Amino acid sequence: MGMAKKKREEGKGEEGKGGKELKIITFQVITRDKVLSNDRQVAILYLVDKFGPIHEKTLMDLVKNLQELGYDLGYSFTMVGRYPYSPDLKNDLTALMYVGFVETEPGMYRKLRTTSDGKDALEKAKVPQGLVDAVNKHFEELRNKASIIDGELDLEIRKRFRELKRPRRRGLF
Repeated sequence: MGMAKKKREEGKGEEGKGGKELKIITFQVITRDKVLSNDRQVAILYLVDKFGPIHEKTLMDLVKNLQELGYDLGYSFTMVGRYPYSPDLKNDLTALMYVGFVETEPGMYRKLRTTSDGKDALEKAKVPQGLVDAVNKHFEELRNKASIIDGELDLEIRKRFRELKRPRRRGLF
């Protein structure tokens, strides 16, 4: 089931006159059923529930570490600064947030956490057993790495927040 989005563009008409063309762009509609039928999105929901509240950058690192330990979720990563980034993982996370299974905590840190709807959906969904086994096998190692990254990110956020609150000193000239 798709949904069309209309976009108008200014341009020259057939006879050189200014006119408008109508382009139709289609995109996939995200529903809760589609999210629950997508193994990767269910896996991400499981990880947010198991390790959350968690920063998005920490989640990306966690998934990359899981893949390096042998459980491949099919994401490809590039390093952005000190942290791995996957556009596909970001899209899956956006889908989970869109349907209300994952939310960001209010406040300055904005960590990801599962909602009550997400927890209910996780009970009904079939989490890949290989993922559950891999997480259980390497839980301490993954949790320790995630805690360190979350702590670093919290420290960076607090530092930036203090800098914003601090009044600027005006120079003499």
